[in-house]
Amino acid sequence: MKKIVLMFVLLAGIASTPAIAKPYISGSVGLGMPGDWDEVEHHEKFDSSAAWNGAIGYSFGSYRLEAALGYENPNYKNDSSADASILTVMANGYYDIDTNSKITPYLMAGAGIADINVSWWTANSSTSFVWQVGAGVGLKGNDHVTFDLGYRYIRPEGLECPEDHSNVSWSSHHIMAGVRYQF
Repeated sequence: MKKIVLMFVLLAGIASTPAIAKPYISGSVGLGMPGDWDEVEHHEKFDSSAAWNGAIGYSFGSYRLEAALGYENPNYKNDSSADASILTVMANGYYDIDTNSKITPYLMAGAGIADINVSWWTANSSTSFVWQVGAGVGLKGNDHVTFDLGYRYIRPEGLECPEDHSNVSWSSHHIMAGVRYQF
């Protein structure tokens, strides 16, 4: 319950923006490279898979705040019929480094919740706090469109197997390409 309240507070903060903020939407797709899945009963390796992300946010010049929805669906390396799915809802902050050019490097960090399903769990899913950090570069196409190439490290915390409540250790690396449209 605390995690859900935290998400509503973060999203409410994003929604209550001053008049100088410029709204934007963004979408990206890329390569999700999940790390090993470690828990008491299982140690699994995953294949890389497509990762998707969509966001709405506000730009405040060098700073951006956004609410984002992400998804990836990796298969196990040793069994192509077994898989996992990870759905994230995040509040992200960005710092755009002004270079006085069309190329703008950035740093980012975010926090939120992750709903994780794995095929060997008999319970439906596990929900946990998740955080991410990343960096990338934006290439301004025109006054409204920016193309983006970035890296993200994503890690759930306090993740438990819903069957036996054992601790789970897992993380994922994403290389993403996308586009941002600023209104």
